[in-house]
Amino acid sequence: MKRFHVTTFGCQMNEHDSERMKGMLASLGYDEAVSRDEADLILFNTCSIRENADNRFISHLGEAKRLKGEDPGRIVGVGGCWAQSVKDEVFRRFPFVDVAFGPGQIHRLAEFLNSDSLTAQGYFEFEEFSGDLPARRARPFQGWLQISQGCNCVCSYCIVPSTRGREQSRRPADLVEEARRLAADGVREVTLLGQNVNSYGRDLPAGEKSRFSDLLRLVDAVDGIDRIRYTSPHPKDMREDVIAAHAQLESLCEHIHLPLQSGSSRILKSMRRTYGRGRYMDRVAMIREALPDCAITTDIIVGFPGETDEDFAQTLEVAE
Repeated sequence: MKRFHVTTFGCQMNEHDSERMKGMLASLGYDEAVSRDEADLILFNTCSIRENADNRFISHLGEAKRLKGEDPGRIVGVGGCWAQSVKDEVFRRFPFVDVAFGPGQIHRLAEFLNSDSLTAQGYFEFEEFSGDLPARRARPFQGWLQISQGCNCVCSYCIVPSTRGREQSRRPADLVEEARRLAADGVREVTLLGQNVNSYGRDLPAGEKSRFSDLLRLVDAVDGIDRIRYTSPHPKDMREDVIAAHAQLESLCEHIHLPLQSGSSRILKSMRRTYGRGRYMDRVAMIREALPDCAITTDIIVGFPGETDEDFAQTLEVAE
């Protein structure tokens, strides 16, 4: 039996994508290797958002090159956002890589492995959502439920729209069915995933349009699902109906991750975040009114180009 090894860098979406890779490879007859030197197929699921993830990935590629040199029959693959951002440059910079693919092209890895000639191939075209892949979950009780892919925002520091494409929402009926399958398989906690979950449903056809709060209620009604989490929402789209769902739905955890990025309206404008400090604080006040004990977590970028000491002090004030 051939064996694979996957190394994952970056966000929860990448963790979920790696689970889908592993499930797909298991369905092809591969087994998972504990270490790279035991693997016939070495895969890297890459990130382009975080610089240290990029740097760590490049250093890991050195080991893959050595192992490929020891056994030329080994296959080395690079997937994910970094691969999408540089595309065919992967093969120029790292000629020992056999296959490269973007985050929307995971299913093409199977096509490559089943082809008659394993010459270097790159798959980078944006396609429809390919979520119907089997997944090998890291925890038997916890599962990811990807509700959308891509993003329509234009934040000045973010590459996601370039690497994952325009926002595409999955049909509510498909998501409910997947949640039922997860519950039947022993999952008790699901985390809904999207680049901007609370803009979910706006791109669906007229007869299938659904708000994010509607989807939360549908998943809450699935027997066996005891906890629902989600990541990440955008402050500009955090509205009363989603906050009300937290207060009303038994399985929806009292935790909201609300990325701030900066407490300075001037810096937020430079970031193209489309909200200011005042609007963000209004959202927090609304959450506190409905859910006094809600856990609020956030992301903050420090040292954004042009940030002054005063801008940074305003961020600390918001944190307090």
